[in-house]
Amino acid sequence: MTLAAVSPLGPAPPEVVPGCLLLESFKPIESIIDGLPTGRGALVAITAPTGHGKTTVSALMQVSLCLQRDFAGREVTPGSVLVLAGENPDDYTMHLKATVQDLGLHPRDVNRINSGQLLVVAGTFSIDYELEHLANRMRTLHTSLVAVFVDTSAAFYTADDENSNVDMRRHASSLRELTTLPGNPTVFVLCHPTKNAQRDTLLPRGGGAFLAEIDANLTLWKDDTGIVSLHWFGKIRGSSFDPLRFELAQVELEGIKDARGRPIYSVAARHIADERAEQIEVKVLDDENRLLLAMLRKPGASIAELAMAGGFTTGVGVPHKSKVSRLLNKLGNQALVKKSRTGSWELTRDGRKEAENLP
Repeated sequence: MTLAAVSPLGPAPPEVVPGCLLLESFKPIESIIDGLPTGRGALVAITAPTGHGKTTVSALMQVSLCLQRDFAGREVTPGSVLVLAGENPDDYTMHLKATVQDLGLHPRDVNRINSGQLLVVAGTFSIDYELEHLANRMRTLHTSLVAVFVDTSAAFYTADDENSNVDMRRHASSLRELTTLPGNPTVFVLCHPTKNAQRDTLLPRGGGAFLAEIDANLTLWKDDTGIVSLHWFGKIRGSSFDPLRFELAQVELEGIKDARGRPIYSVAARHIADERAEQIEVKVLDDENRLLLAMLRKPGASIAELAMAGGFTTGVGVPHKSKVSRLLNKLGNQALVKKSRTGSWELTRDGRKEAENLP
């Protein structure tokens, strides 16, 4: 008597398949964003510190998939996208609005019937308990998903200890279950990095247990020039790729004011070519050099005085003190300037050498 006959309702017995049949029937995995490790049905982490563009770049990715617009110059597989906005739904909404507005679109464009739709669930819930409800809802809407975005992993983590390998592996397995929703979507999970992570150590919280369960770990890092780079670290299934670069543009949200009638701003991600990124880097370096020279020529000057001496002014000739403050902090991180005992900024020994060697 066969195993299947003994237990007709149990799992099917293992099937032995000739290798030649396996090779002849093989179909390559479909990447929903060309050239990136975003295979259909994959579980992909997007890891970045707070403020480095996780939600912003993801919003651009979501709209690109829904409307069949190239993402960073790469062809996409169009379709509907489900966003689980668990960490901060209001913040996500502002980023999405800024993205749609920056692309010159109308809010209704992200839910065209003849293309993909953007669907959002605001707030947290247990994925294990609500998975079937989500699946039934997609069937009711006659929606086949190309991607699911989980914002963030921590918001949907139901255990107590993020350092528990068993709980983190179970959490990752729960997230992978989202790939079984109609359409076999790619699941992107926005993750906070491990403590004190730097650009070359951006791993998602959860350690090896979580990393072992995902298919790729994409990373985002905003450097001192304000440029955000999308790359990968720690794990990738598929070919590597050159970093994609974005700038985060401030957008005044149309038709929205705060309680006192003032405008509200958010940010949108814009893909930039390497040439544009190089121009930004050169401009930032030039600004730093101008400030170093101003500090060399006017030791002990106030921020306003340094702004005027370096030519950092607004269009009406007012010293651009906030810009100079940002530059001073960046130069401080490079150990080229420091605060004196009186609270003013001064050149360090290395900073003086740099300034004296400038033309």
